[in-house]
Amino acid sequence: MEAYLLPVAENVGGTIVSILPGTLALAVIFTVLHWLAEPCNRGLPWWRKPGLVTDFVFMFGLPILGGWVRVFFLIFGALFIYRIGPDELGAFFRGGHGPLAGLPFWVQVAVFLVLGDLMMYWTHRLFHGASLWRYHAIHHAPEHLDWTSATRFHPVNIFFHSVLADAVLLLLGISPEVLVYLAPFNVAMSAFVHANLDWTLGPFRYVIAGPVFHRWHHTDPARGGMANFAPTFPVFDLIFGTFYMPKGELPDRYGVDDEHFPEGLTAQLLYPFRKEREARPEDAEAQALPAR
Repeated sequence: MEAYLLPVAENVGGTIVSILPGTLALAVIFTVLHWLAEPCNRGLPWWRKPGLVTDFVFMFGLPILGGWVRVFFLIFGALFIYRIGPDELGAFFRGGHGPLAGLPFWVQVAVFLVLGDLMMYWTHRLFHGASLWRYHAIHHAPEHLDWTSATRFHPVNIFFHSVLADAVLLLLGISPEVLVYLAPFNVAMSAFVHANLDWTLGPFRYVIAGPVFHRWHHTDPARGGMANFAPTFPVFDLIFGTFYMPKGELPDRYGVDDEHFPEGLTAQLLYPFRKEREARPEDAEAQALPAR
């Protein structure tokens, strides 16, 4: 038994150790910004917000589960798509395999960013549909939205969103080194767009996602909640007609339309399975808002 438990413990410990420095750096940065920058919504500082402990459990727990599921997707894809034998898996992923494997490293980085964002744009829209919303509702539940809310996802949501996008791109030949190189950027970007800042990014709002852009997405579906699905590049929302940032107005009133939404971690994980699925007309297949 020890022979099996030790690698698991080492994996968990290694993941936590790798996450901790970045988390501490983000905590310092957003603490400084709390005092120096203008918030989007006045209220409690991030370190006093309700549900902070739950946020941190998600922050450190999901990467562990996500890493295992990513490996499962990769092994499954290699075995059944490319017919790679178990003994060849290591060399298969180290050397890259697939139509994108021959691209230069920096081109692979650009391809990963663009194609990954495009895939996550569409999976994000699917999770706003009636059949999958209950898994995604956990991410939208916090009424006090801040950078710590960025990783509050149900495992089913994260597995078939960012983890699946990573696995697809790796199976297409993107080098694992690209994921390692971009990991700090992805973590920082996710925290940034959820931060309580009134930054619209001016003319760059169409180039890269910012706090106001994404915070609109966390508002009521009748406002911006059915818009701004792109994780990084708002151009996809422009192309598909879901860009929403009204001039002279800031988003507010976050959360979900369920007064009985649970607070605890376990109850939230069980939420999609315990309640009857009630389709909301505004969620059906994530109907696009007109571009504004």
